[in-house]
This record gives sequence, C-alpha cells and structure tokens, in this order.
Amino acid sequence: MGFFNRQDDEDGERRESRERVESGGIPLGAERRLKELGAPGALFTSGLSVNEFALLRRMGPEPVAQVMGASVIRTGYQYLPSLPPGEIVTGTAGPMGTWTTRSPGYVNQFTEPSPRQVRSYRWHSTELCELDVLTDAWRTARRRALDRLCEEALQVNADAVVGVRLHRGDHDLGQGTIEYVVTGTAIRLPNSTGANWPVLTDLSVQDYWRLTEAGQEPMGFLASTAVVFASPPVSLRLQRLRTLQRNQELDELSKGFRLARETVRAQIEGQVADAHAMGAVGVTLSHSIHRDKLALGSSLQTAPYRGWNRGRLGLPYYVSGRGDTERRGWVITMHAAGTAVRPRSGPSPFPVKPAVRMGAM
Repeated sequence: MGFFNRQDDEDGERRESRERVESGGIPLGAERRLKELGAPGALFTSGLSVNEFALLRRMGPEPVAQVMGASVIRTGYQYLPSLPPGEIVTGTAGPMGTWTTRSPGYVNQFTEPSPRQVRSYRWHSTELCELDVLTDAWRTARRRALDRLCEEALQVNADAVVGVRLHRGDHDLGQGTIEYVVTGTAIRLPNSTGANWPVLTDLSVQDYWRLTEAGQEPMGFLASTAVVFASPPVSLRLQRLRTLQRNQELDELSKGFRLARETVRAQIEGQVADAHAMGAVGVTLSHSIHRDKLALGSSLQTAPYRGWNRGRLGLPYYVSGRGDTERRGWVITMHAAGTAVRPRSGPSPFPVKPAVRMGAM
C-alpha cells in the first residue's frame, strides 16, 4: 500500500505544480530548491563576472542565487482591423439575414465590406495598424516571465535582482509560438528582513553602484513590445515596379517603425509613472521584421457579392473571395527595456572604500 500512496502523492504534486504554472507561478520542486538556496550558509550560483562579484561584496550586498522566469505562448489568430469607414450598404446573407457596413465604427464578424470598399482597400489605401493579438501575446509572456522571476527571488528572500537579461524569440520553437525568458542574480542587502518586494534592474553591478553614488535608486524593470503591420496598396506596388531604376523610400515601413517606436515609448512612460519614478536609464530598443499575409476580420463569412458584379459605369468585374480581402505586408516587432529610477533621499547605502595597490619602489 505504501507504493500506491507514494504514487498518489506524486500525482498530487504534479497536479498542483501544473495548476501553479497555469496560473503564472512556479512548480513545487522549484520552490523547494529555492528555499534551500536561500537558507543561511547555502551555496549560491550567479551570473556575475569576477569583477561584479568582487564589487558587490565590497558594497555589502551578498549574492543569493541565480533566478529565472520563462513563458512560452502560442499566439491566436491575428486578423486585420475592419475596413476604413465607408458607405452604408445593405444586402442579404442567406440564413444570417441582412448584412450592413456602417460608417463610422467597427464591424463584427457577420459584417461584410462593400465592393467599393474592397477595391479602395486593395488599390488605393495604405494599411498601417498595430496587431493587438500579437502585442497582447508578447505582453502576457513578458508579465508571466517577470512574475516567475520575482517569485523565485521571493523564495530566496532577496531584496533585488541585478543584471536582468532578456531572451526573446518568435520562431525558435515554430511558427505562431513566442518565448520570453528572463534571468538575473538575486541579492540580499545588509540587515535585510526579506519582507520587501524585490526590485528588478537590468543594470550591471558597476552601473548599479554608479547610480547609487549619483544619488539615484532603481525602482523597477521596464519592458514593452509593439507589433505593427505595414502594407502598401497595389497601385503603389505597381508604380514601384515601373521605377526600379530609382532609389525609393518605403514609406509604409518608415511609418510602421515610427508607430512601433511611439507605441513602446508610451508604454515605457506609463510604466515609469506606475513605478512612481522620475525617468528611465539604459533603455534599449531592438526589432525584428518579416513579411506576412493577413486577412480582414470582416471577410470570415461568405460575402454575397463574390463572383461577377457590375460597377457604377456598368462594367462587369469579378470578386474571387478571400484573396480580395487579404494584404501582404511587413510585420514589425519592436521591444524596449530599461530601468526606472528616482532621486534617493539620504546618503549612499553602499560606501565603497578605494583600494590602492602598493608596488615595489
């Protein structure tokens, strides 16, 4: 009976660990290991260099453990936003009753764009928008990874995590999968009670000391991501093909980068305000770009105007279907990361005495 009881305990532990991971926490095994690392006199691991470790010990804080947080997200279906406002068109859609395209406002999944909108959309309008589903996937992965990093730091009674490093990828594990991994070294301040929430910073130990000597203190780690889609109309693509001998700026890409930069900057400013900080230091920007084809969210249902139609001048034209409401373009993914800071009240908590090496005269 002891074997079966042990098997039941293992199944219960795996079940509880799975529930913890699904809710954004860490497994039971990791929690036990971290508590052992946080015990007095336990061995520690860190990602510090020799110089960083030596400076940290001279400052007073002690390294406790190397901590990590990770999250892998499978992204959902990403469709383009509804077509620009246009004329009100009413027709029949079989058992669904009538369909209507209204201006202004968004359309739901049963709304169909008008033929005039589709022609203008493909031929004359530049599509530039944020892809909210992909942006939200990055936000979820980042939040869960940072939460797990903080949870590990709490388990070892750390006061801060220095040298936070990010690893992000959107195709390493396959199409439609993104990963977010953060690592750092948990440290414990002198005379610490372990009751404070750990402060995260991507500063090195040297920069951490210089910041405190300058009368500033880190308030938290900042990170944001924006995913933007930029696509030129068919008419502009044909015009570029006729002028291949000239240098041409890809205006939609330039505007896409500007939109992504402004989006991540606004998110960083919001996080600075939430941390009650005065600014941010060490903010870095990185990006990736690839080509993709996305469909309109309003083209999911069968359009009643597909097939042969007659234009305003009486000329016939053919609407093939899904391809007429798809756009090829560029997907720009921009990341930003940094540390929020504010002025510190009082003297530096880490006075470092200079060391002078005496050589032979």
